[in-house]
Amino acid sequence: MMSALSRTGLGCTLAAAALLIPPCAVSAQEVGVKAGLNAASLTPEEDEDPDTSRRLGVAAGVWVRLLRASRVSFQIEALFSEKGVVYEALPGTVDSYNVRLRYFEVPLLARADFGRSGSTVHPFVVAGIAPAVKLSARVTFQLEGADQRRDVDDAIYAGDVGLAAGFGVALRRALIEARYTHGLRHINTDDNGDEDRIKNRVFTLAIGFRVR
Repeated sequence: MMSALSRTGLGCTLAAAALLIPPCAVSAQEVGVKAGLNAASLTPEEDEDPDTSRRLGVAAGVWVRLLRASRVSFQIEALFSEKGVVYEALPGTVDSYNVRLRYFEVPLLARADFGRSGSTVHPFVVAGIAPAVKLSARVTFQLEGADQRRDVDDAIYAGDVGLAAGFGVALRRALIEARYTHGLRHINTDDNGDEDRIKNRVFTLAIGFRVR
């Protein structure tokens, strides 16, 4: 069952989408929805090389494609995006440490389409920036056999921005896309220098459907 925070995050995404789409509707070529899976990680702090694994999370929202000129267009998205990392067994502490970061993300992308004119299959590439606002930050772990949860909002900055690039294939109204987002700023508030900074790294695989 989706948690209250998930519903809140998705609610924020849908509300922002409702504000985003109408002003763009006149010039928009396409409007669609998309959903997928994030495989997220964080850069390590200082000289640590912890045993980590990527954290799987949800990415979902809407996209508006406008200002289309030939094969080049501009795309705006409003996404609910889960990021973070999983730290594996930490000697003398806990079995694992799951860091879950939830963001409202607004990628601003240039898109270039390829393929023959009139074809129903179009490969494409996207690239741009992805500003994001933190919705929540939480860690979960097991202590003495019991699940524990802690809010860590104070430890994570409210905003983030990344470089995003990806490629995909559009098939009539459907599409499938793979994307990588590389965080540009450190997200931890306890900054003790250049080597004590963590940043988001996210691979996303998503499918979408054009509704307009």
